[in-house]
Amino acid sequence: MGLLEKLFGSHARVKILKLFYLNPDQVFPAPEVVGRTNTNAAIARRELRMLQDIGFIVTGSQMEELPPDEEGKKPRKRKVTGFLLNKLFPLISELRDLVLTVEPVSKQELAKRLRRVGRVKLVALSGIFLKRGDSRIDMLIVGDNLKKGQLDRMLKLVESEVGKELSYAILETNDFKYRLGMNDKFIRDVFDYPHEIIIDKTGMVR
Repeated sequence: MGLLEKLFGSHARVKILKLFYLNPDQVFPAPEVVGRTNTNAAIARRELRMLQDIGFIVTGSQMEELPPDEEGKKPRKRKVTGFLLNKLFPLISELRDLVLTVEPVSKQELAKRLRRVGRVKLVALSGIFLKRGDSRIDMLIVGDNLKKGQLDRMLKLVESEVGKELSYAILETNDFKYRLGMNDKFIRDVFDYPHEIIIDKTGMVR
């Protein structure tokens, strides 16, 4: 059990707090909270009731744009009702600093998980993992013969732990080497700005 879980007494509560803090303007129906945090439905409902009782979240609604049924038609909209962060909660800043300061998952654990999904040659972290909002992506994964289903499940689990959908890119090794050699803008944006490499078997970057 991590530090935050010990302080708050619930891993589910920590994940739900992060979800609302990192998406402060979004309304989440209870089933979406369950899915986004990978939490048992009964436990999630209990935590949502408690957070609503203390005033951390409130009920609300917003219009959500859906893709059109047919090409050329206007996008459809639907009303979404659920919970959202109460920005007037008295301890909102203090609690945010506490919840978002501690790493949701250690770099060592993340590297361990990624090594299980195939021949991973390079993983670079940025964005949410370095607490930066100006990064182009959160994670770059380079490798071959990756197990897509297993990788997708692993990334969904990480998303539930960090409280936010990840922006990531997956490249095969030859494609990465070609782009690196061509001084590709996307690759340059990753490595010219703050990042952290947790796996590197290429020896080509720093």
